[in-house]
Amino acid sequence: MPLFETIKHTYKHLWSDASTASFRKYPSPERPDILSIDILSKEIDPTTGVLKCTKLIICKGNTPSWLKSILGSGECLFYEETTVDPKNKIMTLKTKNLNFTNILGVDEVCTYEPHPDNEEWTLFTQEATVTSSIFGVARKMEAFCLDRFVANAGKGRKIMEDTIIKVKKEAEESLASFDKTFTSIKHEAEQSFEKAFSTAEEILPIIKLDDKQTSSPTTNTQNASQLNNKKK
Repeated sequence: MPLFETIKHTYKHLWSDASTASFRKYPSPERPDILSIDILSKEIDPTTGVLKCTKLIICKGNTPSWLKSILGSGECLFYEETTVDPKNKIMTLKTKNLNFTNILGVDEVCTYEPHPDNEEWTLFTQEATVTSSIFGVARKMEAFCLDRFVANAGKGRKIMEDTIIKVKKEAEESLASFDKTFTSIKHEAEQSFEKAFSTAEEILPIIKLDDKQTSSPTTNTQNASQLNNKKK
């Protein structure tokens, strides 16, 4: 009979920050057992804006000798499917093991969604189901895997919290950098405008003077013509 475990945790951060940090929480020195995470596919629905991403995760577990003799390998392969719905603000991660499936089945579902009591917080729910069919040690194997799941979940929450803070700090620094750049461009534009305006003020009197000088001969010619007509 499968064993189940459900963990709920509240991150006092916006859903947008938590969902972004989820993609960046690994690699981490807190979890050296996670050897690699490779993105297999990524697509965005142009109509709904829903992002779907699949990953291959390779872990090296510190398994006890009795379990290692059954599994025969220290590396575990996991397939993860992530769905992010920005409109409804829900992120779902579904993970299952790819090897040892005839001996052990591990399924995990994680969700991030706005907290029902505070929209500025994120409610994280993590559920795991462990199933083993090995006669004599099935229950022992399931219990071990669930204990390991709970221990790793605690590490994962700390990594997540640190990553969210990092993401928020980077966003603040980027915004500050943008403001600084915008202010600098605005200042340069104002200086250029003032310089152009000053140059225009200097040139305008010269243009007016040239106009007067140009119009004088014409005026004299007109006066002379009028005088000749009178004489006639």
